[in-house]
Amino acid sequence: MSAADDNTPPHEGNDAESASGVVDRHGEIVTERARDRGGAVAFMARNGVAANLLMMFLFVTGIIAYGTIVQEVTAEASLDTIQVRVVYPGATPQEVEESIIQKAEEAVEAIENVKSVTSTANEGVGSVLVELELGANLPRALDDVKSEIDQIQTFPAEAEEPEVSELTTRQSVMRIAIYGETSERTLKEIAYGLEDSIAALDEVSYVQTSAVRDYEILIDVPQNTLRSLGLSLTDISRTVGASSLDTPAGAIETTDKEVRVRTVGQNYNQQNFEDIVLLATREGTKIRLGDVATIEDGFEDNDLITRYNGQPVAFVDVYRTSDERVLDVAEAVRFHLEEEFAPSLPDGISYAIWEDNSELLNDRLGLLLDNATLGLILVLVALTLFLDSRLALWTAVGIAATFVGAIFVLEFVGSSINMFSLFGFILALGLVVDDAVVVGENIYAERERGRTGMGAAIAGAQRVTMPVIFAVATTIAAFSPLFAVEGVIGKILSDIPVVIMAVLSLSLIEALLVLPHHLSHLPPPGAPPGNPVRGFLLSVQEKVDTQFQRFVNGPLDKALRFSVTMPYVVLAGAMALLIVAVALIPAGIIKFQFFPDLEADRVTATLELPAGATTEQTERVVQRIEAAGARALKRLDEEAGLEDGESIVRGLYTTVGLVANQGGPTGVEQQIASNIARVEYSLLPGDLREISAASFEEAWREELGPVPEAQSFTITSALFSIGEPVNVQLTHPDTEDLERATNELMSELGRFSGVFNIESDQDEGMQEIELRLKPSARTLGVTLQDVASQVRAAFFGSEAVRVQRGREDVRVYVRLPEDERDSIADVQRFRVRVPGGDVALGSLADVSFSQAPSVIRREDGRRITTVTADVDVDVITGQEVARQLEREIVPRLQNDYPGLTYAFGGEQEEQQSSFDALLGAFGIAMIVVYALLAIPFRSYVQPLIIMAAIPFGMIGALIGHLVLGLSLGILSMFGLIALSGVIINGSLVMIDFTNENLERGMKPAEAVVAAAKSRFRPIFLTALTTFLGVAPITFETSIQAQFLIPMSASLGFGVLFGTLILQVLVPALVVVQDQAVNGFKRWFRSLRDVETAPAE
Repeated sequence: MSAADDNTPPHEGNDAESASGVVDRHGEIVTERARDRGGAVAFMARNGVAANLLMMFLFVTGIIAYGTIVQEVTAEASLDTIQVRVVYPGATPQEVEESIIQKAEEAVEAIENVKSVTSTANEGVGSVLVELELGANLPRALDDVKSEIDQIQTFPAEAEEPEVSELTTRQSVMRIAIYGETSERTLKEIAYGLEDSIAALDEVSYVQTSAVRDYEILIDVPQNTLRSLGLSLTDISRTVGASSLDTPAGAIETTDKEVRVRTVGQNYNQQNFEDIVLLATREGTKIRLGDVATIEDGFEDNDLITRYNGQPVAFVDVYRTSDERVLDVAEAVRFHLEEEFAPSLPDGISYAIWEDNSELLNDRLGLLLDNATLGLILVLVALTLFLDSRLALWTAVGIAATFVGAIFVLEFVGSSINMFSLFGFILALGLVVDDAVVVGENIYAERERGRTGMGAAIAGAQRVTMPVIFAVATTIAAFSPLFAVEGVIGKILSDIPVVIMAVLSLSLIEALLVLPHHLSHLPPPGAPPGNPVRGFLLSVQEKVDTQFQRFVNGPLDKALRFSVTMPYVVLAGAMALLIVAVALIPAGIIKFQFFPDLEADRVTATLELPAGATTEQTERVVQRIEAAGARALKRLDEEAGLEDGESIVRGLYTTVGLVANQGGPTGVEQQIASNIARVEYSLLPGDLREISAASFEEAWREELGPVPEAQSFTITSALFSIGEPVNVQLTHPDTEDLERATNELMSELGRFSGVFNIESDQDEGMQEIELRLKPSARTLGVTLQDVASQVRAAFFGSEAVRVQRGREDVRVYVRLPEDERDSIADVQRFRVRVPGGDVALGSLADVSFSQAPSVIRREDGRRITTVTADVDVDVITGQEVARQLEREIVPRLQNDYPGLTYAFGGEQEEQQSSFDALLGAFGIAMIVVYALLAIPFRSYVQPLIIMAAIPFGMIGALIGHLVLGLSLGILSMFGLIALSGVIINGSLVMIDFTNENLERGMKPAEAVVAAAKSRFRPIFLTALTTFLGVAPITFETSIQAQFLIPMSASLGFGVLFGTLILQVLVPALVVVQDQAVNGFKRWFRSLRDVETAPAE
């Protein structure tokens, strides 16, 4: 408190004020504040029915909610992003940019609350991602984008209708591979059959077949045939379209009913199209399409190769909707596969579950529940050693009621059971016991003073009601900044503070309204044990208590008296310790890694050769990659001592010509090109193998060595990524300067030790033939549009019609045969129809060659080039690389290439936005915490003493990271923020009891020493139980738990070491405050005395 406080206690200078209160029947002074507290506490302590019903309500509602609450691996999150996607078949990326992307960007640029616009132009498709500001009205923005896009009237006629949708992450449950040495059509039809049967299950709403080509009907007509018939490809296309349709023709009214009229003539298969009549003579001769064309009822014309364990494969993907549970969906699908699907498979066809996220969820559930159980046992052992065993038992029952009741709260607010909310429960285990320990220990202390059971329960609970309520309030306030973290990380981790807040709120209710009634039945101290076990526990407790009191009255008493005698020495020592601990970060002793790698049960290699590479060239490189993976697996299996036939691998999936995760962070696009490939190993679950996915990734990379042919090549075992550790986005008005700057930046990154997989998204481009109409062509009555449409029809194909066949919209194309469109000479020889005949294209147009990009990326209306790299965090972190780039390399590039701009993306961008939001919200939270402390203490100064615990708690957290060899990151920051709300609880209790001692007339130094000694047991126990609650996960060695450890280490070590430091620091701060206030008052009185002294 300060001199300005309304109610100044004696230690702040009002020595004339005497202690006020009454003497209870035990001869103790009970202050008015303690006597008037908590009517509800006394009522519930005396009313066992009400207390038990409240506890049963928590159990029942939680159990019911558990049966219905959504279960998922990670929480489903909106990405606050809208996607505009336009398909423009056959168009080059540059055409897509000019005809689609730029127009869409202009349309959405005026929409409110747009954070950024990112565009990608691939061959035949353009995608525009509109990212909204945090808190923007997504449905309204979606309507605005749709409205603006719909107003664009200048998209090419060949472009399909724009698709505008909210970008979301699909919640995959299972991926089923159907494979065998059979035809592509057979595999696809079996996959479609499985899709239908799974979709019919009550537990499943959404299923999709993937990794297969779409059906397509191709009609190839040779040029000589066209000339002999006097037809063009466009003519044939029109005839096919006009001969294949079903058209409603209205209805007629008869005397008794209405009859609809319909023209029927839709063609569906190869035979139907072969029978189409192209020409008929007067003599009755008919020329049918099948007579002059080769018709293939097959698949779309792209080079897609997919195989599972070396055999052709099709996949069936099972997803869950928002109200479905992963475990229920997976169980139903597995049962269907085993009982119904497997027996129906033809010989030579097999199935395998390639991906099963229910296993991942079960693994995480088992891991976290095992650690939570062990943590609870450790907590109960600690409570049993220091307090009555029945108190520990009722505390355990209260924890169970609180946790079960919190499940109901989670479902009520729309959260789910997932790996992060489960981790929230583990963190809460270390926090939830605090209330019960403080209340239970105080009731236990009242019993030791001789009070009866009910009297001790009421008095003990009432005495700590205020500090317990405000301790919970400040902890909740400290967790609130976690809601402010933006981006994917913030959305995924948002369940952690929800769980903490729910558990803490319910634990407060349980500790004050339920626990006192249960503890009122404890036998008085010294009562004979009812059984040998109880007798043994009592003897152990007596020994522990004897040693504990010896410590309190010996070493602790000396330390406290030194603290109040030499407060400035203690403060200086604490500050020095804090400075040394923080200095470990810039010194590099404690590394910084923004987000830890989350290891998956899959290791994936992604390959991209230069644009224009053929499928055969890509396949040769893929075979080398597969062979290297096989060698790495054999070496690791041998090192692990696995027997012949045993392996850590469940399957190998290879695709050539199709790679997902293009065009956005959620993999909404699938890039199709002959120069790309993916090789993916599925490993056994983490608890069934001793070899980590990261170890296999490293061994695979070593066995393979460099891939000089690749433009881009990566191997990763990450579950998901928030972005590359190094991601630099460059823009420049001149494309050649941009290319040179990009190459120099990549060269500089190559000099960094620990930096690898250095890539850029600029490519050499693909060779392109450009046709420019000669002036003489116009004399033949030919326009550029005529030439363009005929060339497109010949080499890409003219879409004649679309046929709805089953679930697919099958396209029918008319074009030249492959042997007439597979060389540059074919382009020049192509005959263009002109009025009165046909002319070779080379006579009508100049043919030239150029390099065109295979993909174009834009950011906020400008072309960008992105340079990315991975890092070995044991050598260097992404933040250290970014710091050196920004300090030395990028300024030099900007000097060499004026107009060059840059921005950091990927992990660095996510880090900056997260930290900015986190720090701003943390500042507000600290103001709220200060207010929550200032109001009950009626002081401006004492909250600062209590909050001084926050920075010193960091010492313990950093010690934990140093001892365990952990890197500091965003999850460590989350732990530190959680720590800031927990660490002050001990100081709060100490200051509250110090004030009561002051009201009894003690001097400040005596009051704080007495409070520190009397409250050392609950303060120490809350710190110890918090540490023990999170200790199992902190020291967990399994692969799946590694990313959780930094947060639990920050909290556990921070509370344990921080509390010990504060036990000595807070008394010194109380004395310094008292000296400062009294010194200020003496100085103020001296000034007043000078002013009032009589003049001589």
